[in-house]
Amino acid sequence: MKKLTLVVALFSSAVFLTGCNQANSSSNSDTAEVIAIPVEASLARRGEISSSYHTNATLAARAETDVISKSSGIVQQVLVEEGDYVEAGQLLAVLENERQRFMLAKEQAELSRLDSELQRMAEMYQRKLISTDVYEKLRWQHDSVKASVDLAELSVRETEIRAPISGVVSRRYVKTGQLISQMAPQSLFHLVANAELEAVVHIPEQQLAQAKAGQAAILRFAGMLPVKANVSRISPVVDAQSGTVRTTLIIDNSVGELRPGMFAQVELKFDVKPEALLVPKRAIITIDNQHSVFVVDAEDKVSRKAVHLGYSSDSTVEILDGVATGEKVVVAGQGALKDQSLVTVVTTREF
Repeated sequence: MKKLTLVVALFSSAVFLTGCNQANSSSNSDTAEVIAIPVEASLARRGEISSSYHTNATLAARAETDVISKSSGIVQQVLVEEGDYVEAGQLLAVLENERQRFMLAKEQAELSRLDSELQRMAEMYQRKLISTDVYEKLRWQHDSVKASVDLAELSVRETEIRAPISGVVSRRYVKTGQLISQMAPQSLFHLVANAELEAVVHIPEQQLAQAKAGQAAILRFAGMLPVKANVSRISPVVDAQSGTVRTTLIIDNSVGELRPGMFAQVELKFDVKPEALLVPKRAIITIDNQHSVFVVDAEDKVSRKAVHLGYSSDSTVEILDGVATGEKVVVAGQGALKDQSLVTVVTTREF
């Protein structure tokens, strides 16, 4: 009888303990189901995005030149300094030109004498008082002296050093009193036309079909706002060694903020979509080249949706299908999520 009582007691205890364990397990399960995972989210929106190519380039002047002297002589006066803007034809420096002016005065005097003599001879020739041969020789002599006058005037003009192009004086090499040789390789000034600058980039041949003259580009410089540029010309040949195409950009520098030699980060915009559906890049989950996002519904549960991507930028990406405008996509905390997970959106970030 005692043994039977003991067996019944042990069986009752086992049943009781099993029931308690099942209750505790059920309680823990209920608690796990109601825990919401904190995440950050953003709303899918419409906006502008472009197909672009990023590279680097160095700015260069579209036109620059070294100014040399066509005449020999001592520098009498320097009229400009480095940093001065000059117009084409503006006087930059003057050489001593007394000898050239005296030669010009001499030739002009001789020409004046022949003018008077030729006028008298013309009257006599009309009255047939002199022969044709005498008259023609005098005309030839007159033309020769006139050419000498023109050469003397040119010699005087060449002692005036003038700007061949409009631009900024980037270097001044000449000094007052310096002896300058005619047509010597010695440069007197270096001029840079920086109202318009250019940048040369080399785009891969894979992008050649998208690149066209007139397309927009964005240049970014350290410590400056982005600057707009345009594709001016594209080389008709592909460099066989690098597999790239030389492309030239034109930058308007009428304000004068940019300088030749500046380093720029270049973004070439091949195509622009003004009303693309956008989400932040960090919302995209990529596994085996398959893209997806977690979308939060009205009950704060997430569902994983496959998406197809279009153009992308530094921080955003275009969604071709899989997400609708205004849907809330998870941008932080995806690692702890699975389909139908309950979440708490702690922050809805704008982008």
